[in-house]
Amino acid sequence: MKKSIRSIIIISITIVMFMNVVFATTTSAPKVIQSNNVTLEGIPSIIEGKVTFSGTTTNEKVKILVVKDERQRWYDVNLEDGAFNEEIWLIDGTGDYKVAVLVHLEGRRYSFGPTVYVENITEVNRFLVPTLHVESNHEEIINLANEITKNDLTDMEKARSIHNWVASNIRYDYTKYLRQLNGNFDNDYGALNTLKTGIGVCYDYSKLVAALGRAVDLQVKVIKGNYVSPFRNELHAWNEIYISEEERWINLDTTFAASMRKNYFDNSDFFDDHEKLEEY
Repeated sequence: MKKSIRSIIIISITIVMFMNVVFATTTSAPKVIQSNNVTLEGIPSIIEGKVTFSGTTTNEKVKILVVKDERQRWYDVNLEDGAFNEEIWLIDGTGDYKVAVLVHLEGRRYSFGPTVYVENITEVNRFLVPTLHVESNHEEIINLANEITKNDLTDMEKARSIHNWVASNIRYDYTKYLRQLNGNFDNDYGALNTLKTGIGVCYDYSKLVAALGRAVDLQVKVIKGNYVSPFRNELHAWNEIYISEEERWINLDTTFAASMRKNYFDNSDFFDDHEKLEEY
């Protein structure tokens, strides 16, 4: 009898200790981190797919750096009266990441602000979520995407509607193109900027297509490649969209559809003048 009571007491103490450990682990809030005039709200060490950077700074310009193995990804930060709130998806698989706020010094020079190390435990489909310059979670992008595709029932119909809208409403930015040819890449880029200005280069066209598509649950790739022809060969960007009802990816090029007024939507001769190098 005494042995049984003693066993019950030991088990009870063990349970209480276990409950205290669980309680402390699940309710303790990460600490605020301050460095280089940046205050960053604490980030959990275990992440499920995405991390949110929230805080304040007295610096005029900061960026976010995400490092996984040998891969580095840079993200712009929107500051409103010194405050920021950026949602970053960890698209390079599960495992350990280094994430940091970087403070702009001059030119392309930055110094480290708050830095944390996290473990991502959830795989992310990079072709469905917001990524660099693909602001598919922005309200303006979401509203437009829903309006463009409101009568569409299939992925193919959605893809064609988005292609047609971008090709018809965005003009090619020849001034930015010439700046790039002269090695000047210090320009504004991305889906949201292209939507607001109504102009862009091939990179901008493809990012806008990706943002609109992902906003309505299409898997969309941005393709980096070459435009090849007897007259010139240069870097170019376009898209691939997954059509679930046909279980295949299709190619589309809204830049050329807009500037050349030719069919570049799932056309059979697409790779006569396109050479694919990378997808992201």
